[in-house]
Amino acid sequence: MQRIILFGDSITAGATHGYPTSIFTDKLRQKLAPTQAEIMNRGVLGDNTQGGLARLQTDVLAHKPDLVVIFFGTNDVQVPKMTLQQYQNNLEIMLEKIGAAKSILITPGITGPTRQGHRPIEKLQQYALATIETAKDKQADYIDWFAEAVKHSAAELLQEDDLHYAPRAYDLLLTQLAPVIQQKLQ
Repeated sequence: MQRIILFGDSITAGATHGYPTSIFTDKLRQKLAPTQAEIMNRGVLGDNTQGGLARLQTDVLAHKPDLVVIFFGTNDVQVPKMTLQQYQNNLEIMLEKIGAAKSILITPGITGPTRQGHRPIEKLQQYALATIETAKDKQADYIDWFAEAVKHSAAELLQEDDLHYAPRAYDLLLTQLAPVIQQKLQ
């Protein structure tokens, strides 16, 4: 059975009301049916690419995945945690260690009005473009989730905290992600 690892932050972890849930993993499993794959969720609340690098060996590489979905950025954007260059460098290291052919990068999405002070939409867009640039440079597949997310309101996609995803956001994201995963698993 092929193994997929979802690797990222609290959005990857399916955080709902401050706690991780299986929503992202469960919805992906439903979208991939009847394809049988083991899906491991390695999303960590509050994490960014620096923390991801620190746990890459134990949370990802040790499990010998066939495919890794890398979904960071929302916490990296938070001022002043991470520069754009550091973010890109961290993604590049992840792609090199995992293997670009076995990776799918997802750009960060949007945040709601109460989160704009620390995670402004303009900066999220810069990090989204940097994610795409990194994927292209390393010949990795990517999902431009930011481009889709900005077509929708924060109220439609986000929980009341203006940060974590409502079920609708995962549904829209998986409409883009699931076909890429299916293609890569063939």
